[in-house]
Amino acid sequence: VQGRPLWEWGISLLQTLPLALDYVTSSRRDVPENLAAWNYFPEKWEWYLKQRGLEAGSGGPRFPPVFGPPERDVEYRTFSLDGWAGRSGHDAPMIAYDALLGAGASWEELCSRAAFHGGDSDSTAVIAGCCWGAMYGLSSVPEINHKSLEYRDRLVQAARHAFHVGGTSQ
Repeated sequence: VQGRPLWEWGISLLQTLPLALDYVTSSRRDVPENLAAWNYFPEKWEWYLKQRGLEAGSGGPRFPPVFGPPERDVEYRTFSLDGWAGRSGHDAPMIAYDALLGAGASWEELCSRAAFHGGDSDSTAVIAGCCWGAMYGLSSVPEINHKSLEYRDRLVQAARHAFHVGGTSQ
């Protein structure tokens, strides 16, 4: 996506936060509440990027030597506010990003990491699946997973439009 390596996405997210903060303050909606909670998001993401060795936005991620489903469940809970992994606006994309980093181009591994954990896995899986689709398309996704998808034609049309707007053809 945008020709950037996946390991740069986390630091790039943090770099866009000033734009998001400008929007929040200019919207004049719930500004004090948003400002009071604002620092948690970047602080937790900075913590996460440091955990994975990505705080400089270079090189590949660092995962624990043993990182199967039980270990991921324990780790994903540390990402969360209250032990329910993936239920908040900071940790759902964090878990999805972690799954993307660990899965590479494997759809099956992505599903294992993003969808099969003890938290709010439908949220983390949909975020990871959308990002994975933007990177790899449907070529490795079993047809049964998308052939009869509701609004499939609309989604394909929206994806083509996004690629066109982004300067990519597909």
